[in-house]
Amino acid sequence: MKTIYKHIILILAVVFTLQAKAQEQDLSKYLKEAGENNPELRAAYHEYYAALEKVPQVGALPDPKLSFGYFISPVETRLGPQQLKFSVSQMFPWFGTLKKQEEAYAEEAKVKYQQFLSLKNEVYKKVKLKWYELYKVKEELRITKENLDVLHSLKQITERNYETGKTEMTDVLRLDVNIREQENKLEDLQEQLSTTKTEFNLLLNKNKTAKVNPPREMSPDTFDLGFYRDSVMNNPDLKALEHKVTSLKHQQEVAKKKGYPNISLALDYAVIGERRDMQVANSGRDVIMPMVGISIPLYRNKYDAMEKEKALQLKAVKSKQQSKANNLSSEYKKAEEQYLDAMRKVDLYKEQSNETERIYNLLETNYSSDGENFYELLKTRLMVLEFELKLEKAKANQNIAVAKLEYLTNQK
Repeated sequence: MKTIYKHIILILAVVFTLQAKAQEQDLSKYLKEAGENNPELRAAYHEYYAALEKVPQVGALPDPKLSFGYFISPVETRLGPQQLKFSVSQMFPWFGTLKKQEEAYAEEAKVKYQQFLSLKNEVYKKVKLKWYELYKVKEELRITKENLDVLHSLKQITERNYETGKTEMTDVLRLDVNIREQENKLEDLQEQLSTTKTEFNLLLNKNKTAKVNPPREMSPDTFDLGFYRDSVMNNPDLKALEHKVTSLKHQQEVAKKKGYPNISLALDYAVIGERRDMQVANSGRDVIMPMVGISIPLYRNKYDAMEKEKALQLKAVKSKQQSKANNLSSEYKKAEEQYLDAMRKVDLYKEQSNETERIYNLLETNYSSDGENFYELLKTRLMVLEFELKLEKAKANQNIAVAKLEYLTNQK
């Protein structure tokens, strides 16, 4: 017999494990749909790639200039009349300016990427929270139905006891009141379940009437608080601000270098005609003239203002960084407390649910035989319902807390 019990326990364990994995797969499927269908997330994704395309633009040299001149009245030179003139020039910013601009915009692209990750995590968190809310409503609906079945069974016993004189009519009436109350609650929960399914579909950007399979079973998720306590620093919002700080530092360098001279290299090519009036050595030979130019940044106010602007922006971002870190730490602490509270309640309500169920079974057996303690029986039945609901809600709340912690620490 022990061997048979072991096999039964093993089979049940396997079944529950497969059910849990199926629920995880369902949630993963919905998360994937949300990531692919969310229009705001798609927009952030395209903004990131658009920002990447900016990097080669700011790192490129200005376009070279090519000019052409034709002398309507040729200018006479010693070698002959100057007829045509070609010029090509290239402007070079101060050393390192283009490199710093590239680095600044590369950091801006990283800011966009972290914003994309933050939005993705936010979408995933909303889907998870709605998924667990769906479970809570579904479980409350299931337990209410089961409770109605028990109350109807109890009513049959009470009616028999009334007919045999073991109980009073007030017990039957009390049961009728409770049954009607539970039936009304059942209707409300069915409407609530329909509304929650609609909200869940809208999060996935799907038709609001699309079929949703609520989770059948739910195992409480766990989170390693000790390991991840300081990992709010991995939050994408904070990472985005870090990259913004680095970008502004590069922009400060760019602003400083723009206050330095720009260098221009040019090459003139003049087409010379031959002289007809006299013989001159090298007559008609074209002339090539290289030139070097330099811009003189005399108006310093604008360059000084650019540097000050970036310095002030940098201070502002650093202040936002500190504020964001404080807010994330505060949110983490709240989620941590919610997680620990839910864990305690799961253990507590498991025990209370089992104990109350045993008490109810004893009272029901006695009531069936002697019709006494009806009020205690009814009150205990409602307590069984209450603790079952609290247990399932505590499981969902634990998973909700884990979802918040994962969001804050950029996990999963």
